[in-house]
Amino acid sequence: MNIAYPFIPKSTSRIEQGQFWAVPLDNGYGCGVVLAKLSNQGKIDTRLFLAGLLDWSGTDEPTLSSIENAVVIERGFAHIKSITETGGKIIDSGYVVCNFSKEVEDTDSISTWGYHFISKLAAKNAEATK
Repeated sequence: MNIAYPFIPKSTSRIEQGQFWAVPLDNGYGCGVVLAKLSNQGKIDTRLFLAGLLDWSGTDEPTLSSIENAVVIERGFAHIKSITETGGKIIDSGYVVCNFSKEVEDTDSISTWGYHFISKLAAKNAEATK
């Protein structure tokens, strides 16, 4: 699929593993990444996906080169509005996701995040790494 970046996702149809978005913080940004699409009995969910928070923060929005060595520190099922209500748009793709297939089955072992939960995690991580 040929995608022009940045774009605002309205469903999971155009999101792909390795795409990322900025998570605005009081003094900069964190970074969220698409880890996988959510599959429930073989059908892709149109609103929920597996999101990850990277151990990255900066004064400017993330770029592929700035996050290439960052690792996923938190992950959870998130609604597509977790992107649109926080960073607003998918900035780019190309982050290399390890240990996750492109689709994951729904499971109780992974928590489901509210729209702004990734913002709280990113702020906590940025504060801890100061």
